[in-house]
Amino acid sequence: MTEFTLTLKNKDYSKYGLTGNPFPFSGVPDEHPNVYIGQDEVLTKINSVLSSTVLTGQSNHIIVTGSYGNGKSHTLKFIKSHIRDQFSEKSDTPICVGYVSQPGENFLDIYTKFMYDLGYSFVKHISQEYLGLIAYQLSKEGLIEEKIRKGQGWKQIEKGDVLISDIVPKAIQRLNDGIKFVDYTRAFIALSYEENSIYSWEWLCGEGVEYTKRQELSLGKNINDTNSIRALGSLKFILKELGFSSLILLIDEFEYIETLPSLKKQKMLNYLRHVIDLNGEGLSLIIACAPEVWQNIVAEYHAFSERIGKEANLKPLDQEKIRMLLISYLNNKRTKKNDSFSPFTERSIEQIYIHSQGNTRRVISLSSQALDVSLDLDKKSIEQDVLISIISN
Repeated sequence: MTEFTLTLKNKDYSKYGLTGNPFPFSGVPDEHPNVYIGQDEVLTKINSVLSSTVLTGQSNHIIVTGSYGNGKSHTLKFIKSHIRDQFSEKSDTPICVGYVSQPGENFLDIYTKFMYDLGYSFVKHISQEYLGLIAYQLSKEGLIEEKIRKGQGWKQIEKGDVLISDIVPKAIQRLNDGIKFVDYTRAFIALSYEENSIYSWEWLCGEGVEYTKRQELSLGKNINDTNSIRALGSLKFILKELGFSSLILLIDEFEYIETLPSLKKQKMLNYLRHVIDLNGEGLSLIIACAPEVWQNIVAEYHAFSERIGKEANLKPLDQEKIRMLLISYLNNKRTKKNDSFSPFTERSIEQIYIHSQGNTRRVISLSSQALDVSLDLDKKSIEQDVLISIISN
């Protein structure tokens, strides 16, 4: 009987001036990518859409198209990572951005994935900040005796300067006056309480919460496909109250809707159209989709496609951009950064270009394999014969 023993052995890439293999083994983009090469036109168009929303307040949307492996997911994750770093809640113009890996079968799926990407900690934090804001407003209006400093409301509640029981009823009243969605109001405010926060979070994410738990939170129905649009609008309202300039919804693999039955597909597109129509301010949708599917949507569903203002197309990389991509990845693991594509050679890059056809995912996958094979063969550089052997196998 054959046995298998897993042997763990680190590879030594130092002969190439590297501390490790810089390329993702499967070609799948990192969750927080810091390399983005060869698609400057796409970034320029996305920047134009987002900056117009942030600066004018008017909603603006864009579709990002590109064949499989040309960087749609990488682009959305790159945008998400950099916006969160640059425009966190601590900045002068905070932006809320969330990523949806796939639309699913209805808008509730989109909403749920969006909420989970924002995360429990973030949403609980804004719930607490909202209570702090109401405490500040009540203090300023003379409705509570305590002096609450601007931006310090929740900290003063935690310190006991003001009782949370004095704030919650007014917070519920004022929030519901704004969003007119009492269940969402109660769940969002209750998220601040440690004993109720998990159930409130599940409800806010669109997960079904059993009846007895809803009773404890004074909630009626669970969020469903229909009122998930209202739930997203409610969150956007709260974010605006807290000074967020806009909400950005990134939807990846939109071509998935092509697998849905015709009626479900039409319903999904209608819901997204309603989201756009109901949120004329402070919202940007950035949708990534295979070009052939997007063309079908343009041809068959004008009511939705005409509401997407711009299109940006991801194109295959040429040899020069492949060089730039390799240099950027190599510098992530280099002991000393430089502008060389060594240990790759011109001929090996030519082979990568020919056999990848400029497809970013295949470029990264081939590069990763070639680096490891060359290291195992104790080669001084990555030659074209290594690429040819990998491709032929």
